[in-house]
Amino acid sequence: MENETLATELLKELKASAKRWFIAFCIMVGLELATIIGFMWYISLPTEDISVENSDGNANYIGNDMNGDINNGESDSKEESGTQ
Repeated sequence: MENETLATELLKELKASAKRWFIAFCIMVGLELATIIGFMWYISLPTEDISVENSDGNANYIGNDMNGDINNGESDSKEESGTQ
């Protein structure tokens, strides 16, 4: 078939290219679905709940001791310095 026209050759190339792009699209959709399913599985894992019971005031802090970033609890620095 050496008498193929330029249009016929271009259509064959276009068909092959479209098939490759469709396969790549299907692979990417599969990867996207796998990512979403993996994320949904990850956020459904059980977590360790920590509760702080404090009847003296606020217990807002970060860390296992009171040296964290946020400390909105009552301070006894006024009592130590002698000022009221």
